[in-house]
Amino acid sequence: MKQLKLGSLILVAVLAAGCGNGEAPMPESEVAPDVAEAPADVPAARADLPVEQQQFWANLEEHCGKAYPGYAAIIREGDTRREGLYAGYEMVAHFRQCFDDEIRIPGHIGEDRSRTWIMTPINGGLDLRHDHRDPDGSSSENTMYGASTSEAGTPLRQEFTRDGPGYWVLEMVPGERFSYGNHDGEEWLVRFDFDLSQPMDPPPPPWGYEDTEPTHP
Repeated sequence: MKQLKLGSLILVAVLAAGCGNGEAPMPESEVAPDVAEAPADVPAARADLPVEQQQFWANLEEHCGKAYPGYAAIIREGDTRREGLYAGYEMVAHFRQCFDDEIRIPGHIGEDRSRTWIMTPINGGLDLRHDHRDPDGSSSENTMYGASTSEAGTPLRQEFTRDGPGYWVLEMVPGERFSYGNHDGEEWLVRFDFDLSQPMDPPPPPWGYEDTEPTHP
């Protein structure tokens, strides 16, 4: 009987130590996605990327060929310019093309099919560019602007910094949302959220891409 009681006390002590401050441990599903592990068989074009960025790329690739509905989830209060451009519009993110050295994600805003977000590996980091087209397919006056990463980031979030204040962000919450937006270091200036739990039929190609498909060998 004494041995049984002693064993019970040891078991209680072990359980108490495991509980720490009494809070339940965080489910593994909430931790694991943001832990960087190098994907298998990384192409040579991405071999120089930090492990976090290799995994981020792989996380985006999982959605290639799929499209998701979205909307402007955040617009900073008082920003009337962005309110006019984005508020109330139905949006679509289409993970349209994935190559070893490039991912192209058209971002449709209502009937506006002018935007394609282009991510490439460059100089040991990731680069984000904004391809803007006019309805006739020609390049808009303001196009191919963007920036590169200055830090490894995480498998679920990458920040593309530039000279001056603010930076662009691509962010994922697995199974919930993919987000694109601008951040000033303290708050989101604007953020588009796309619902990863609601795949939809892909939209038409972006303006200018119907007959000029980017192809890689």
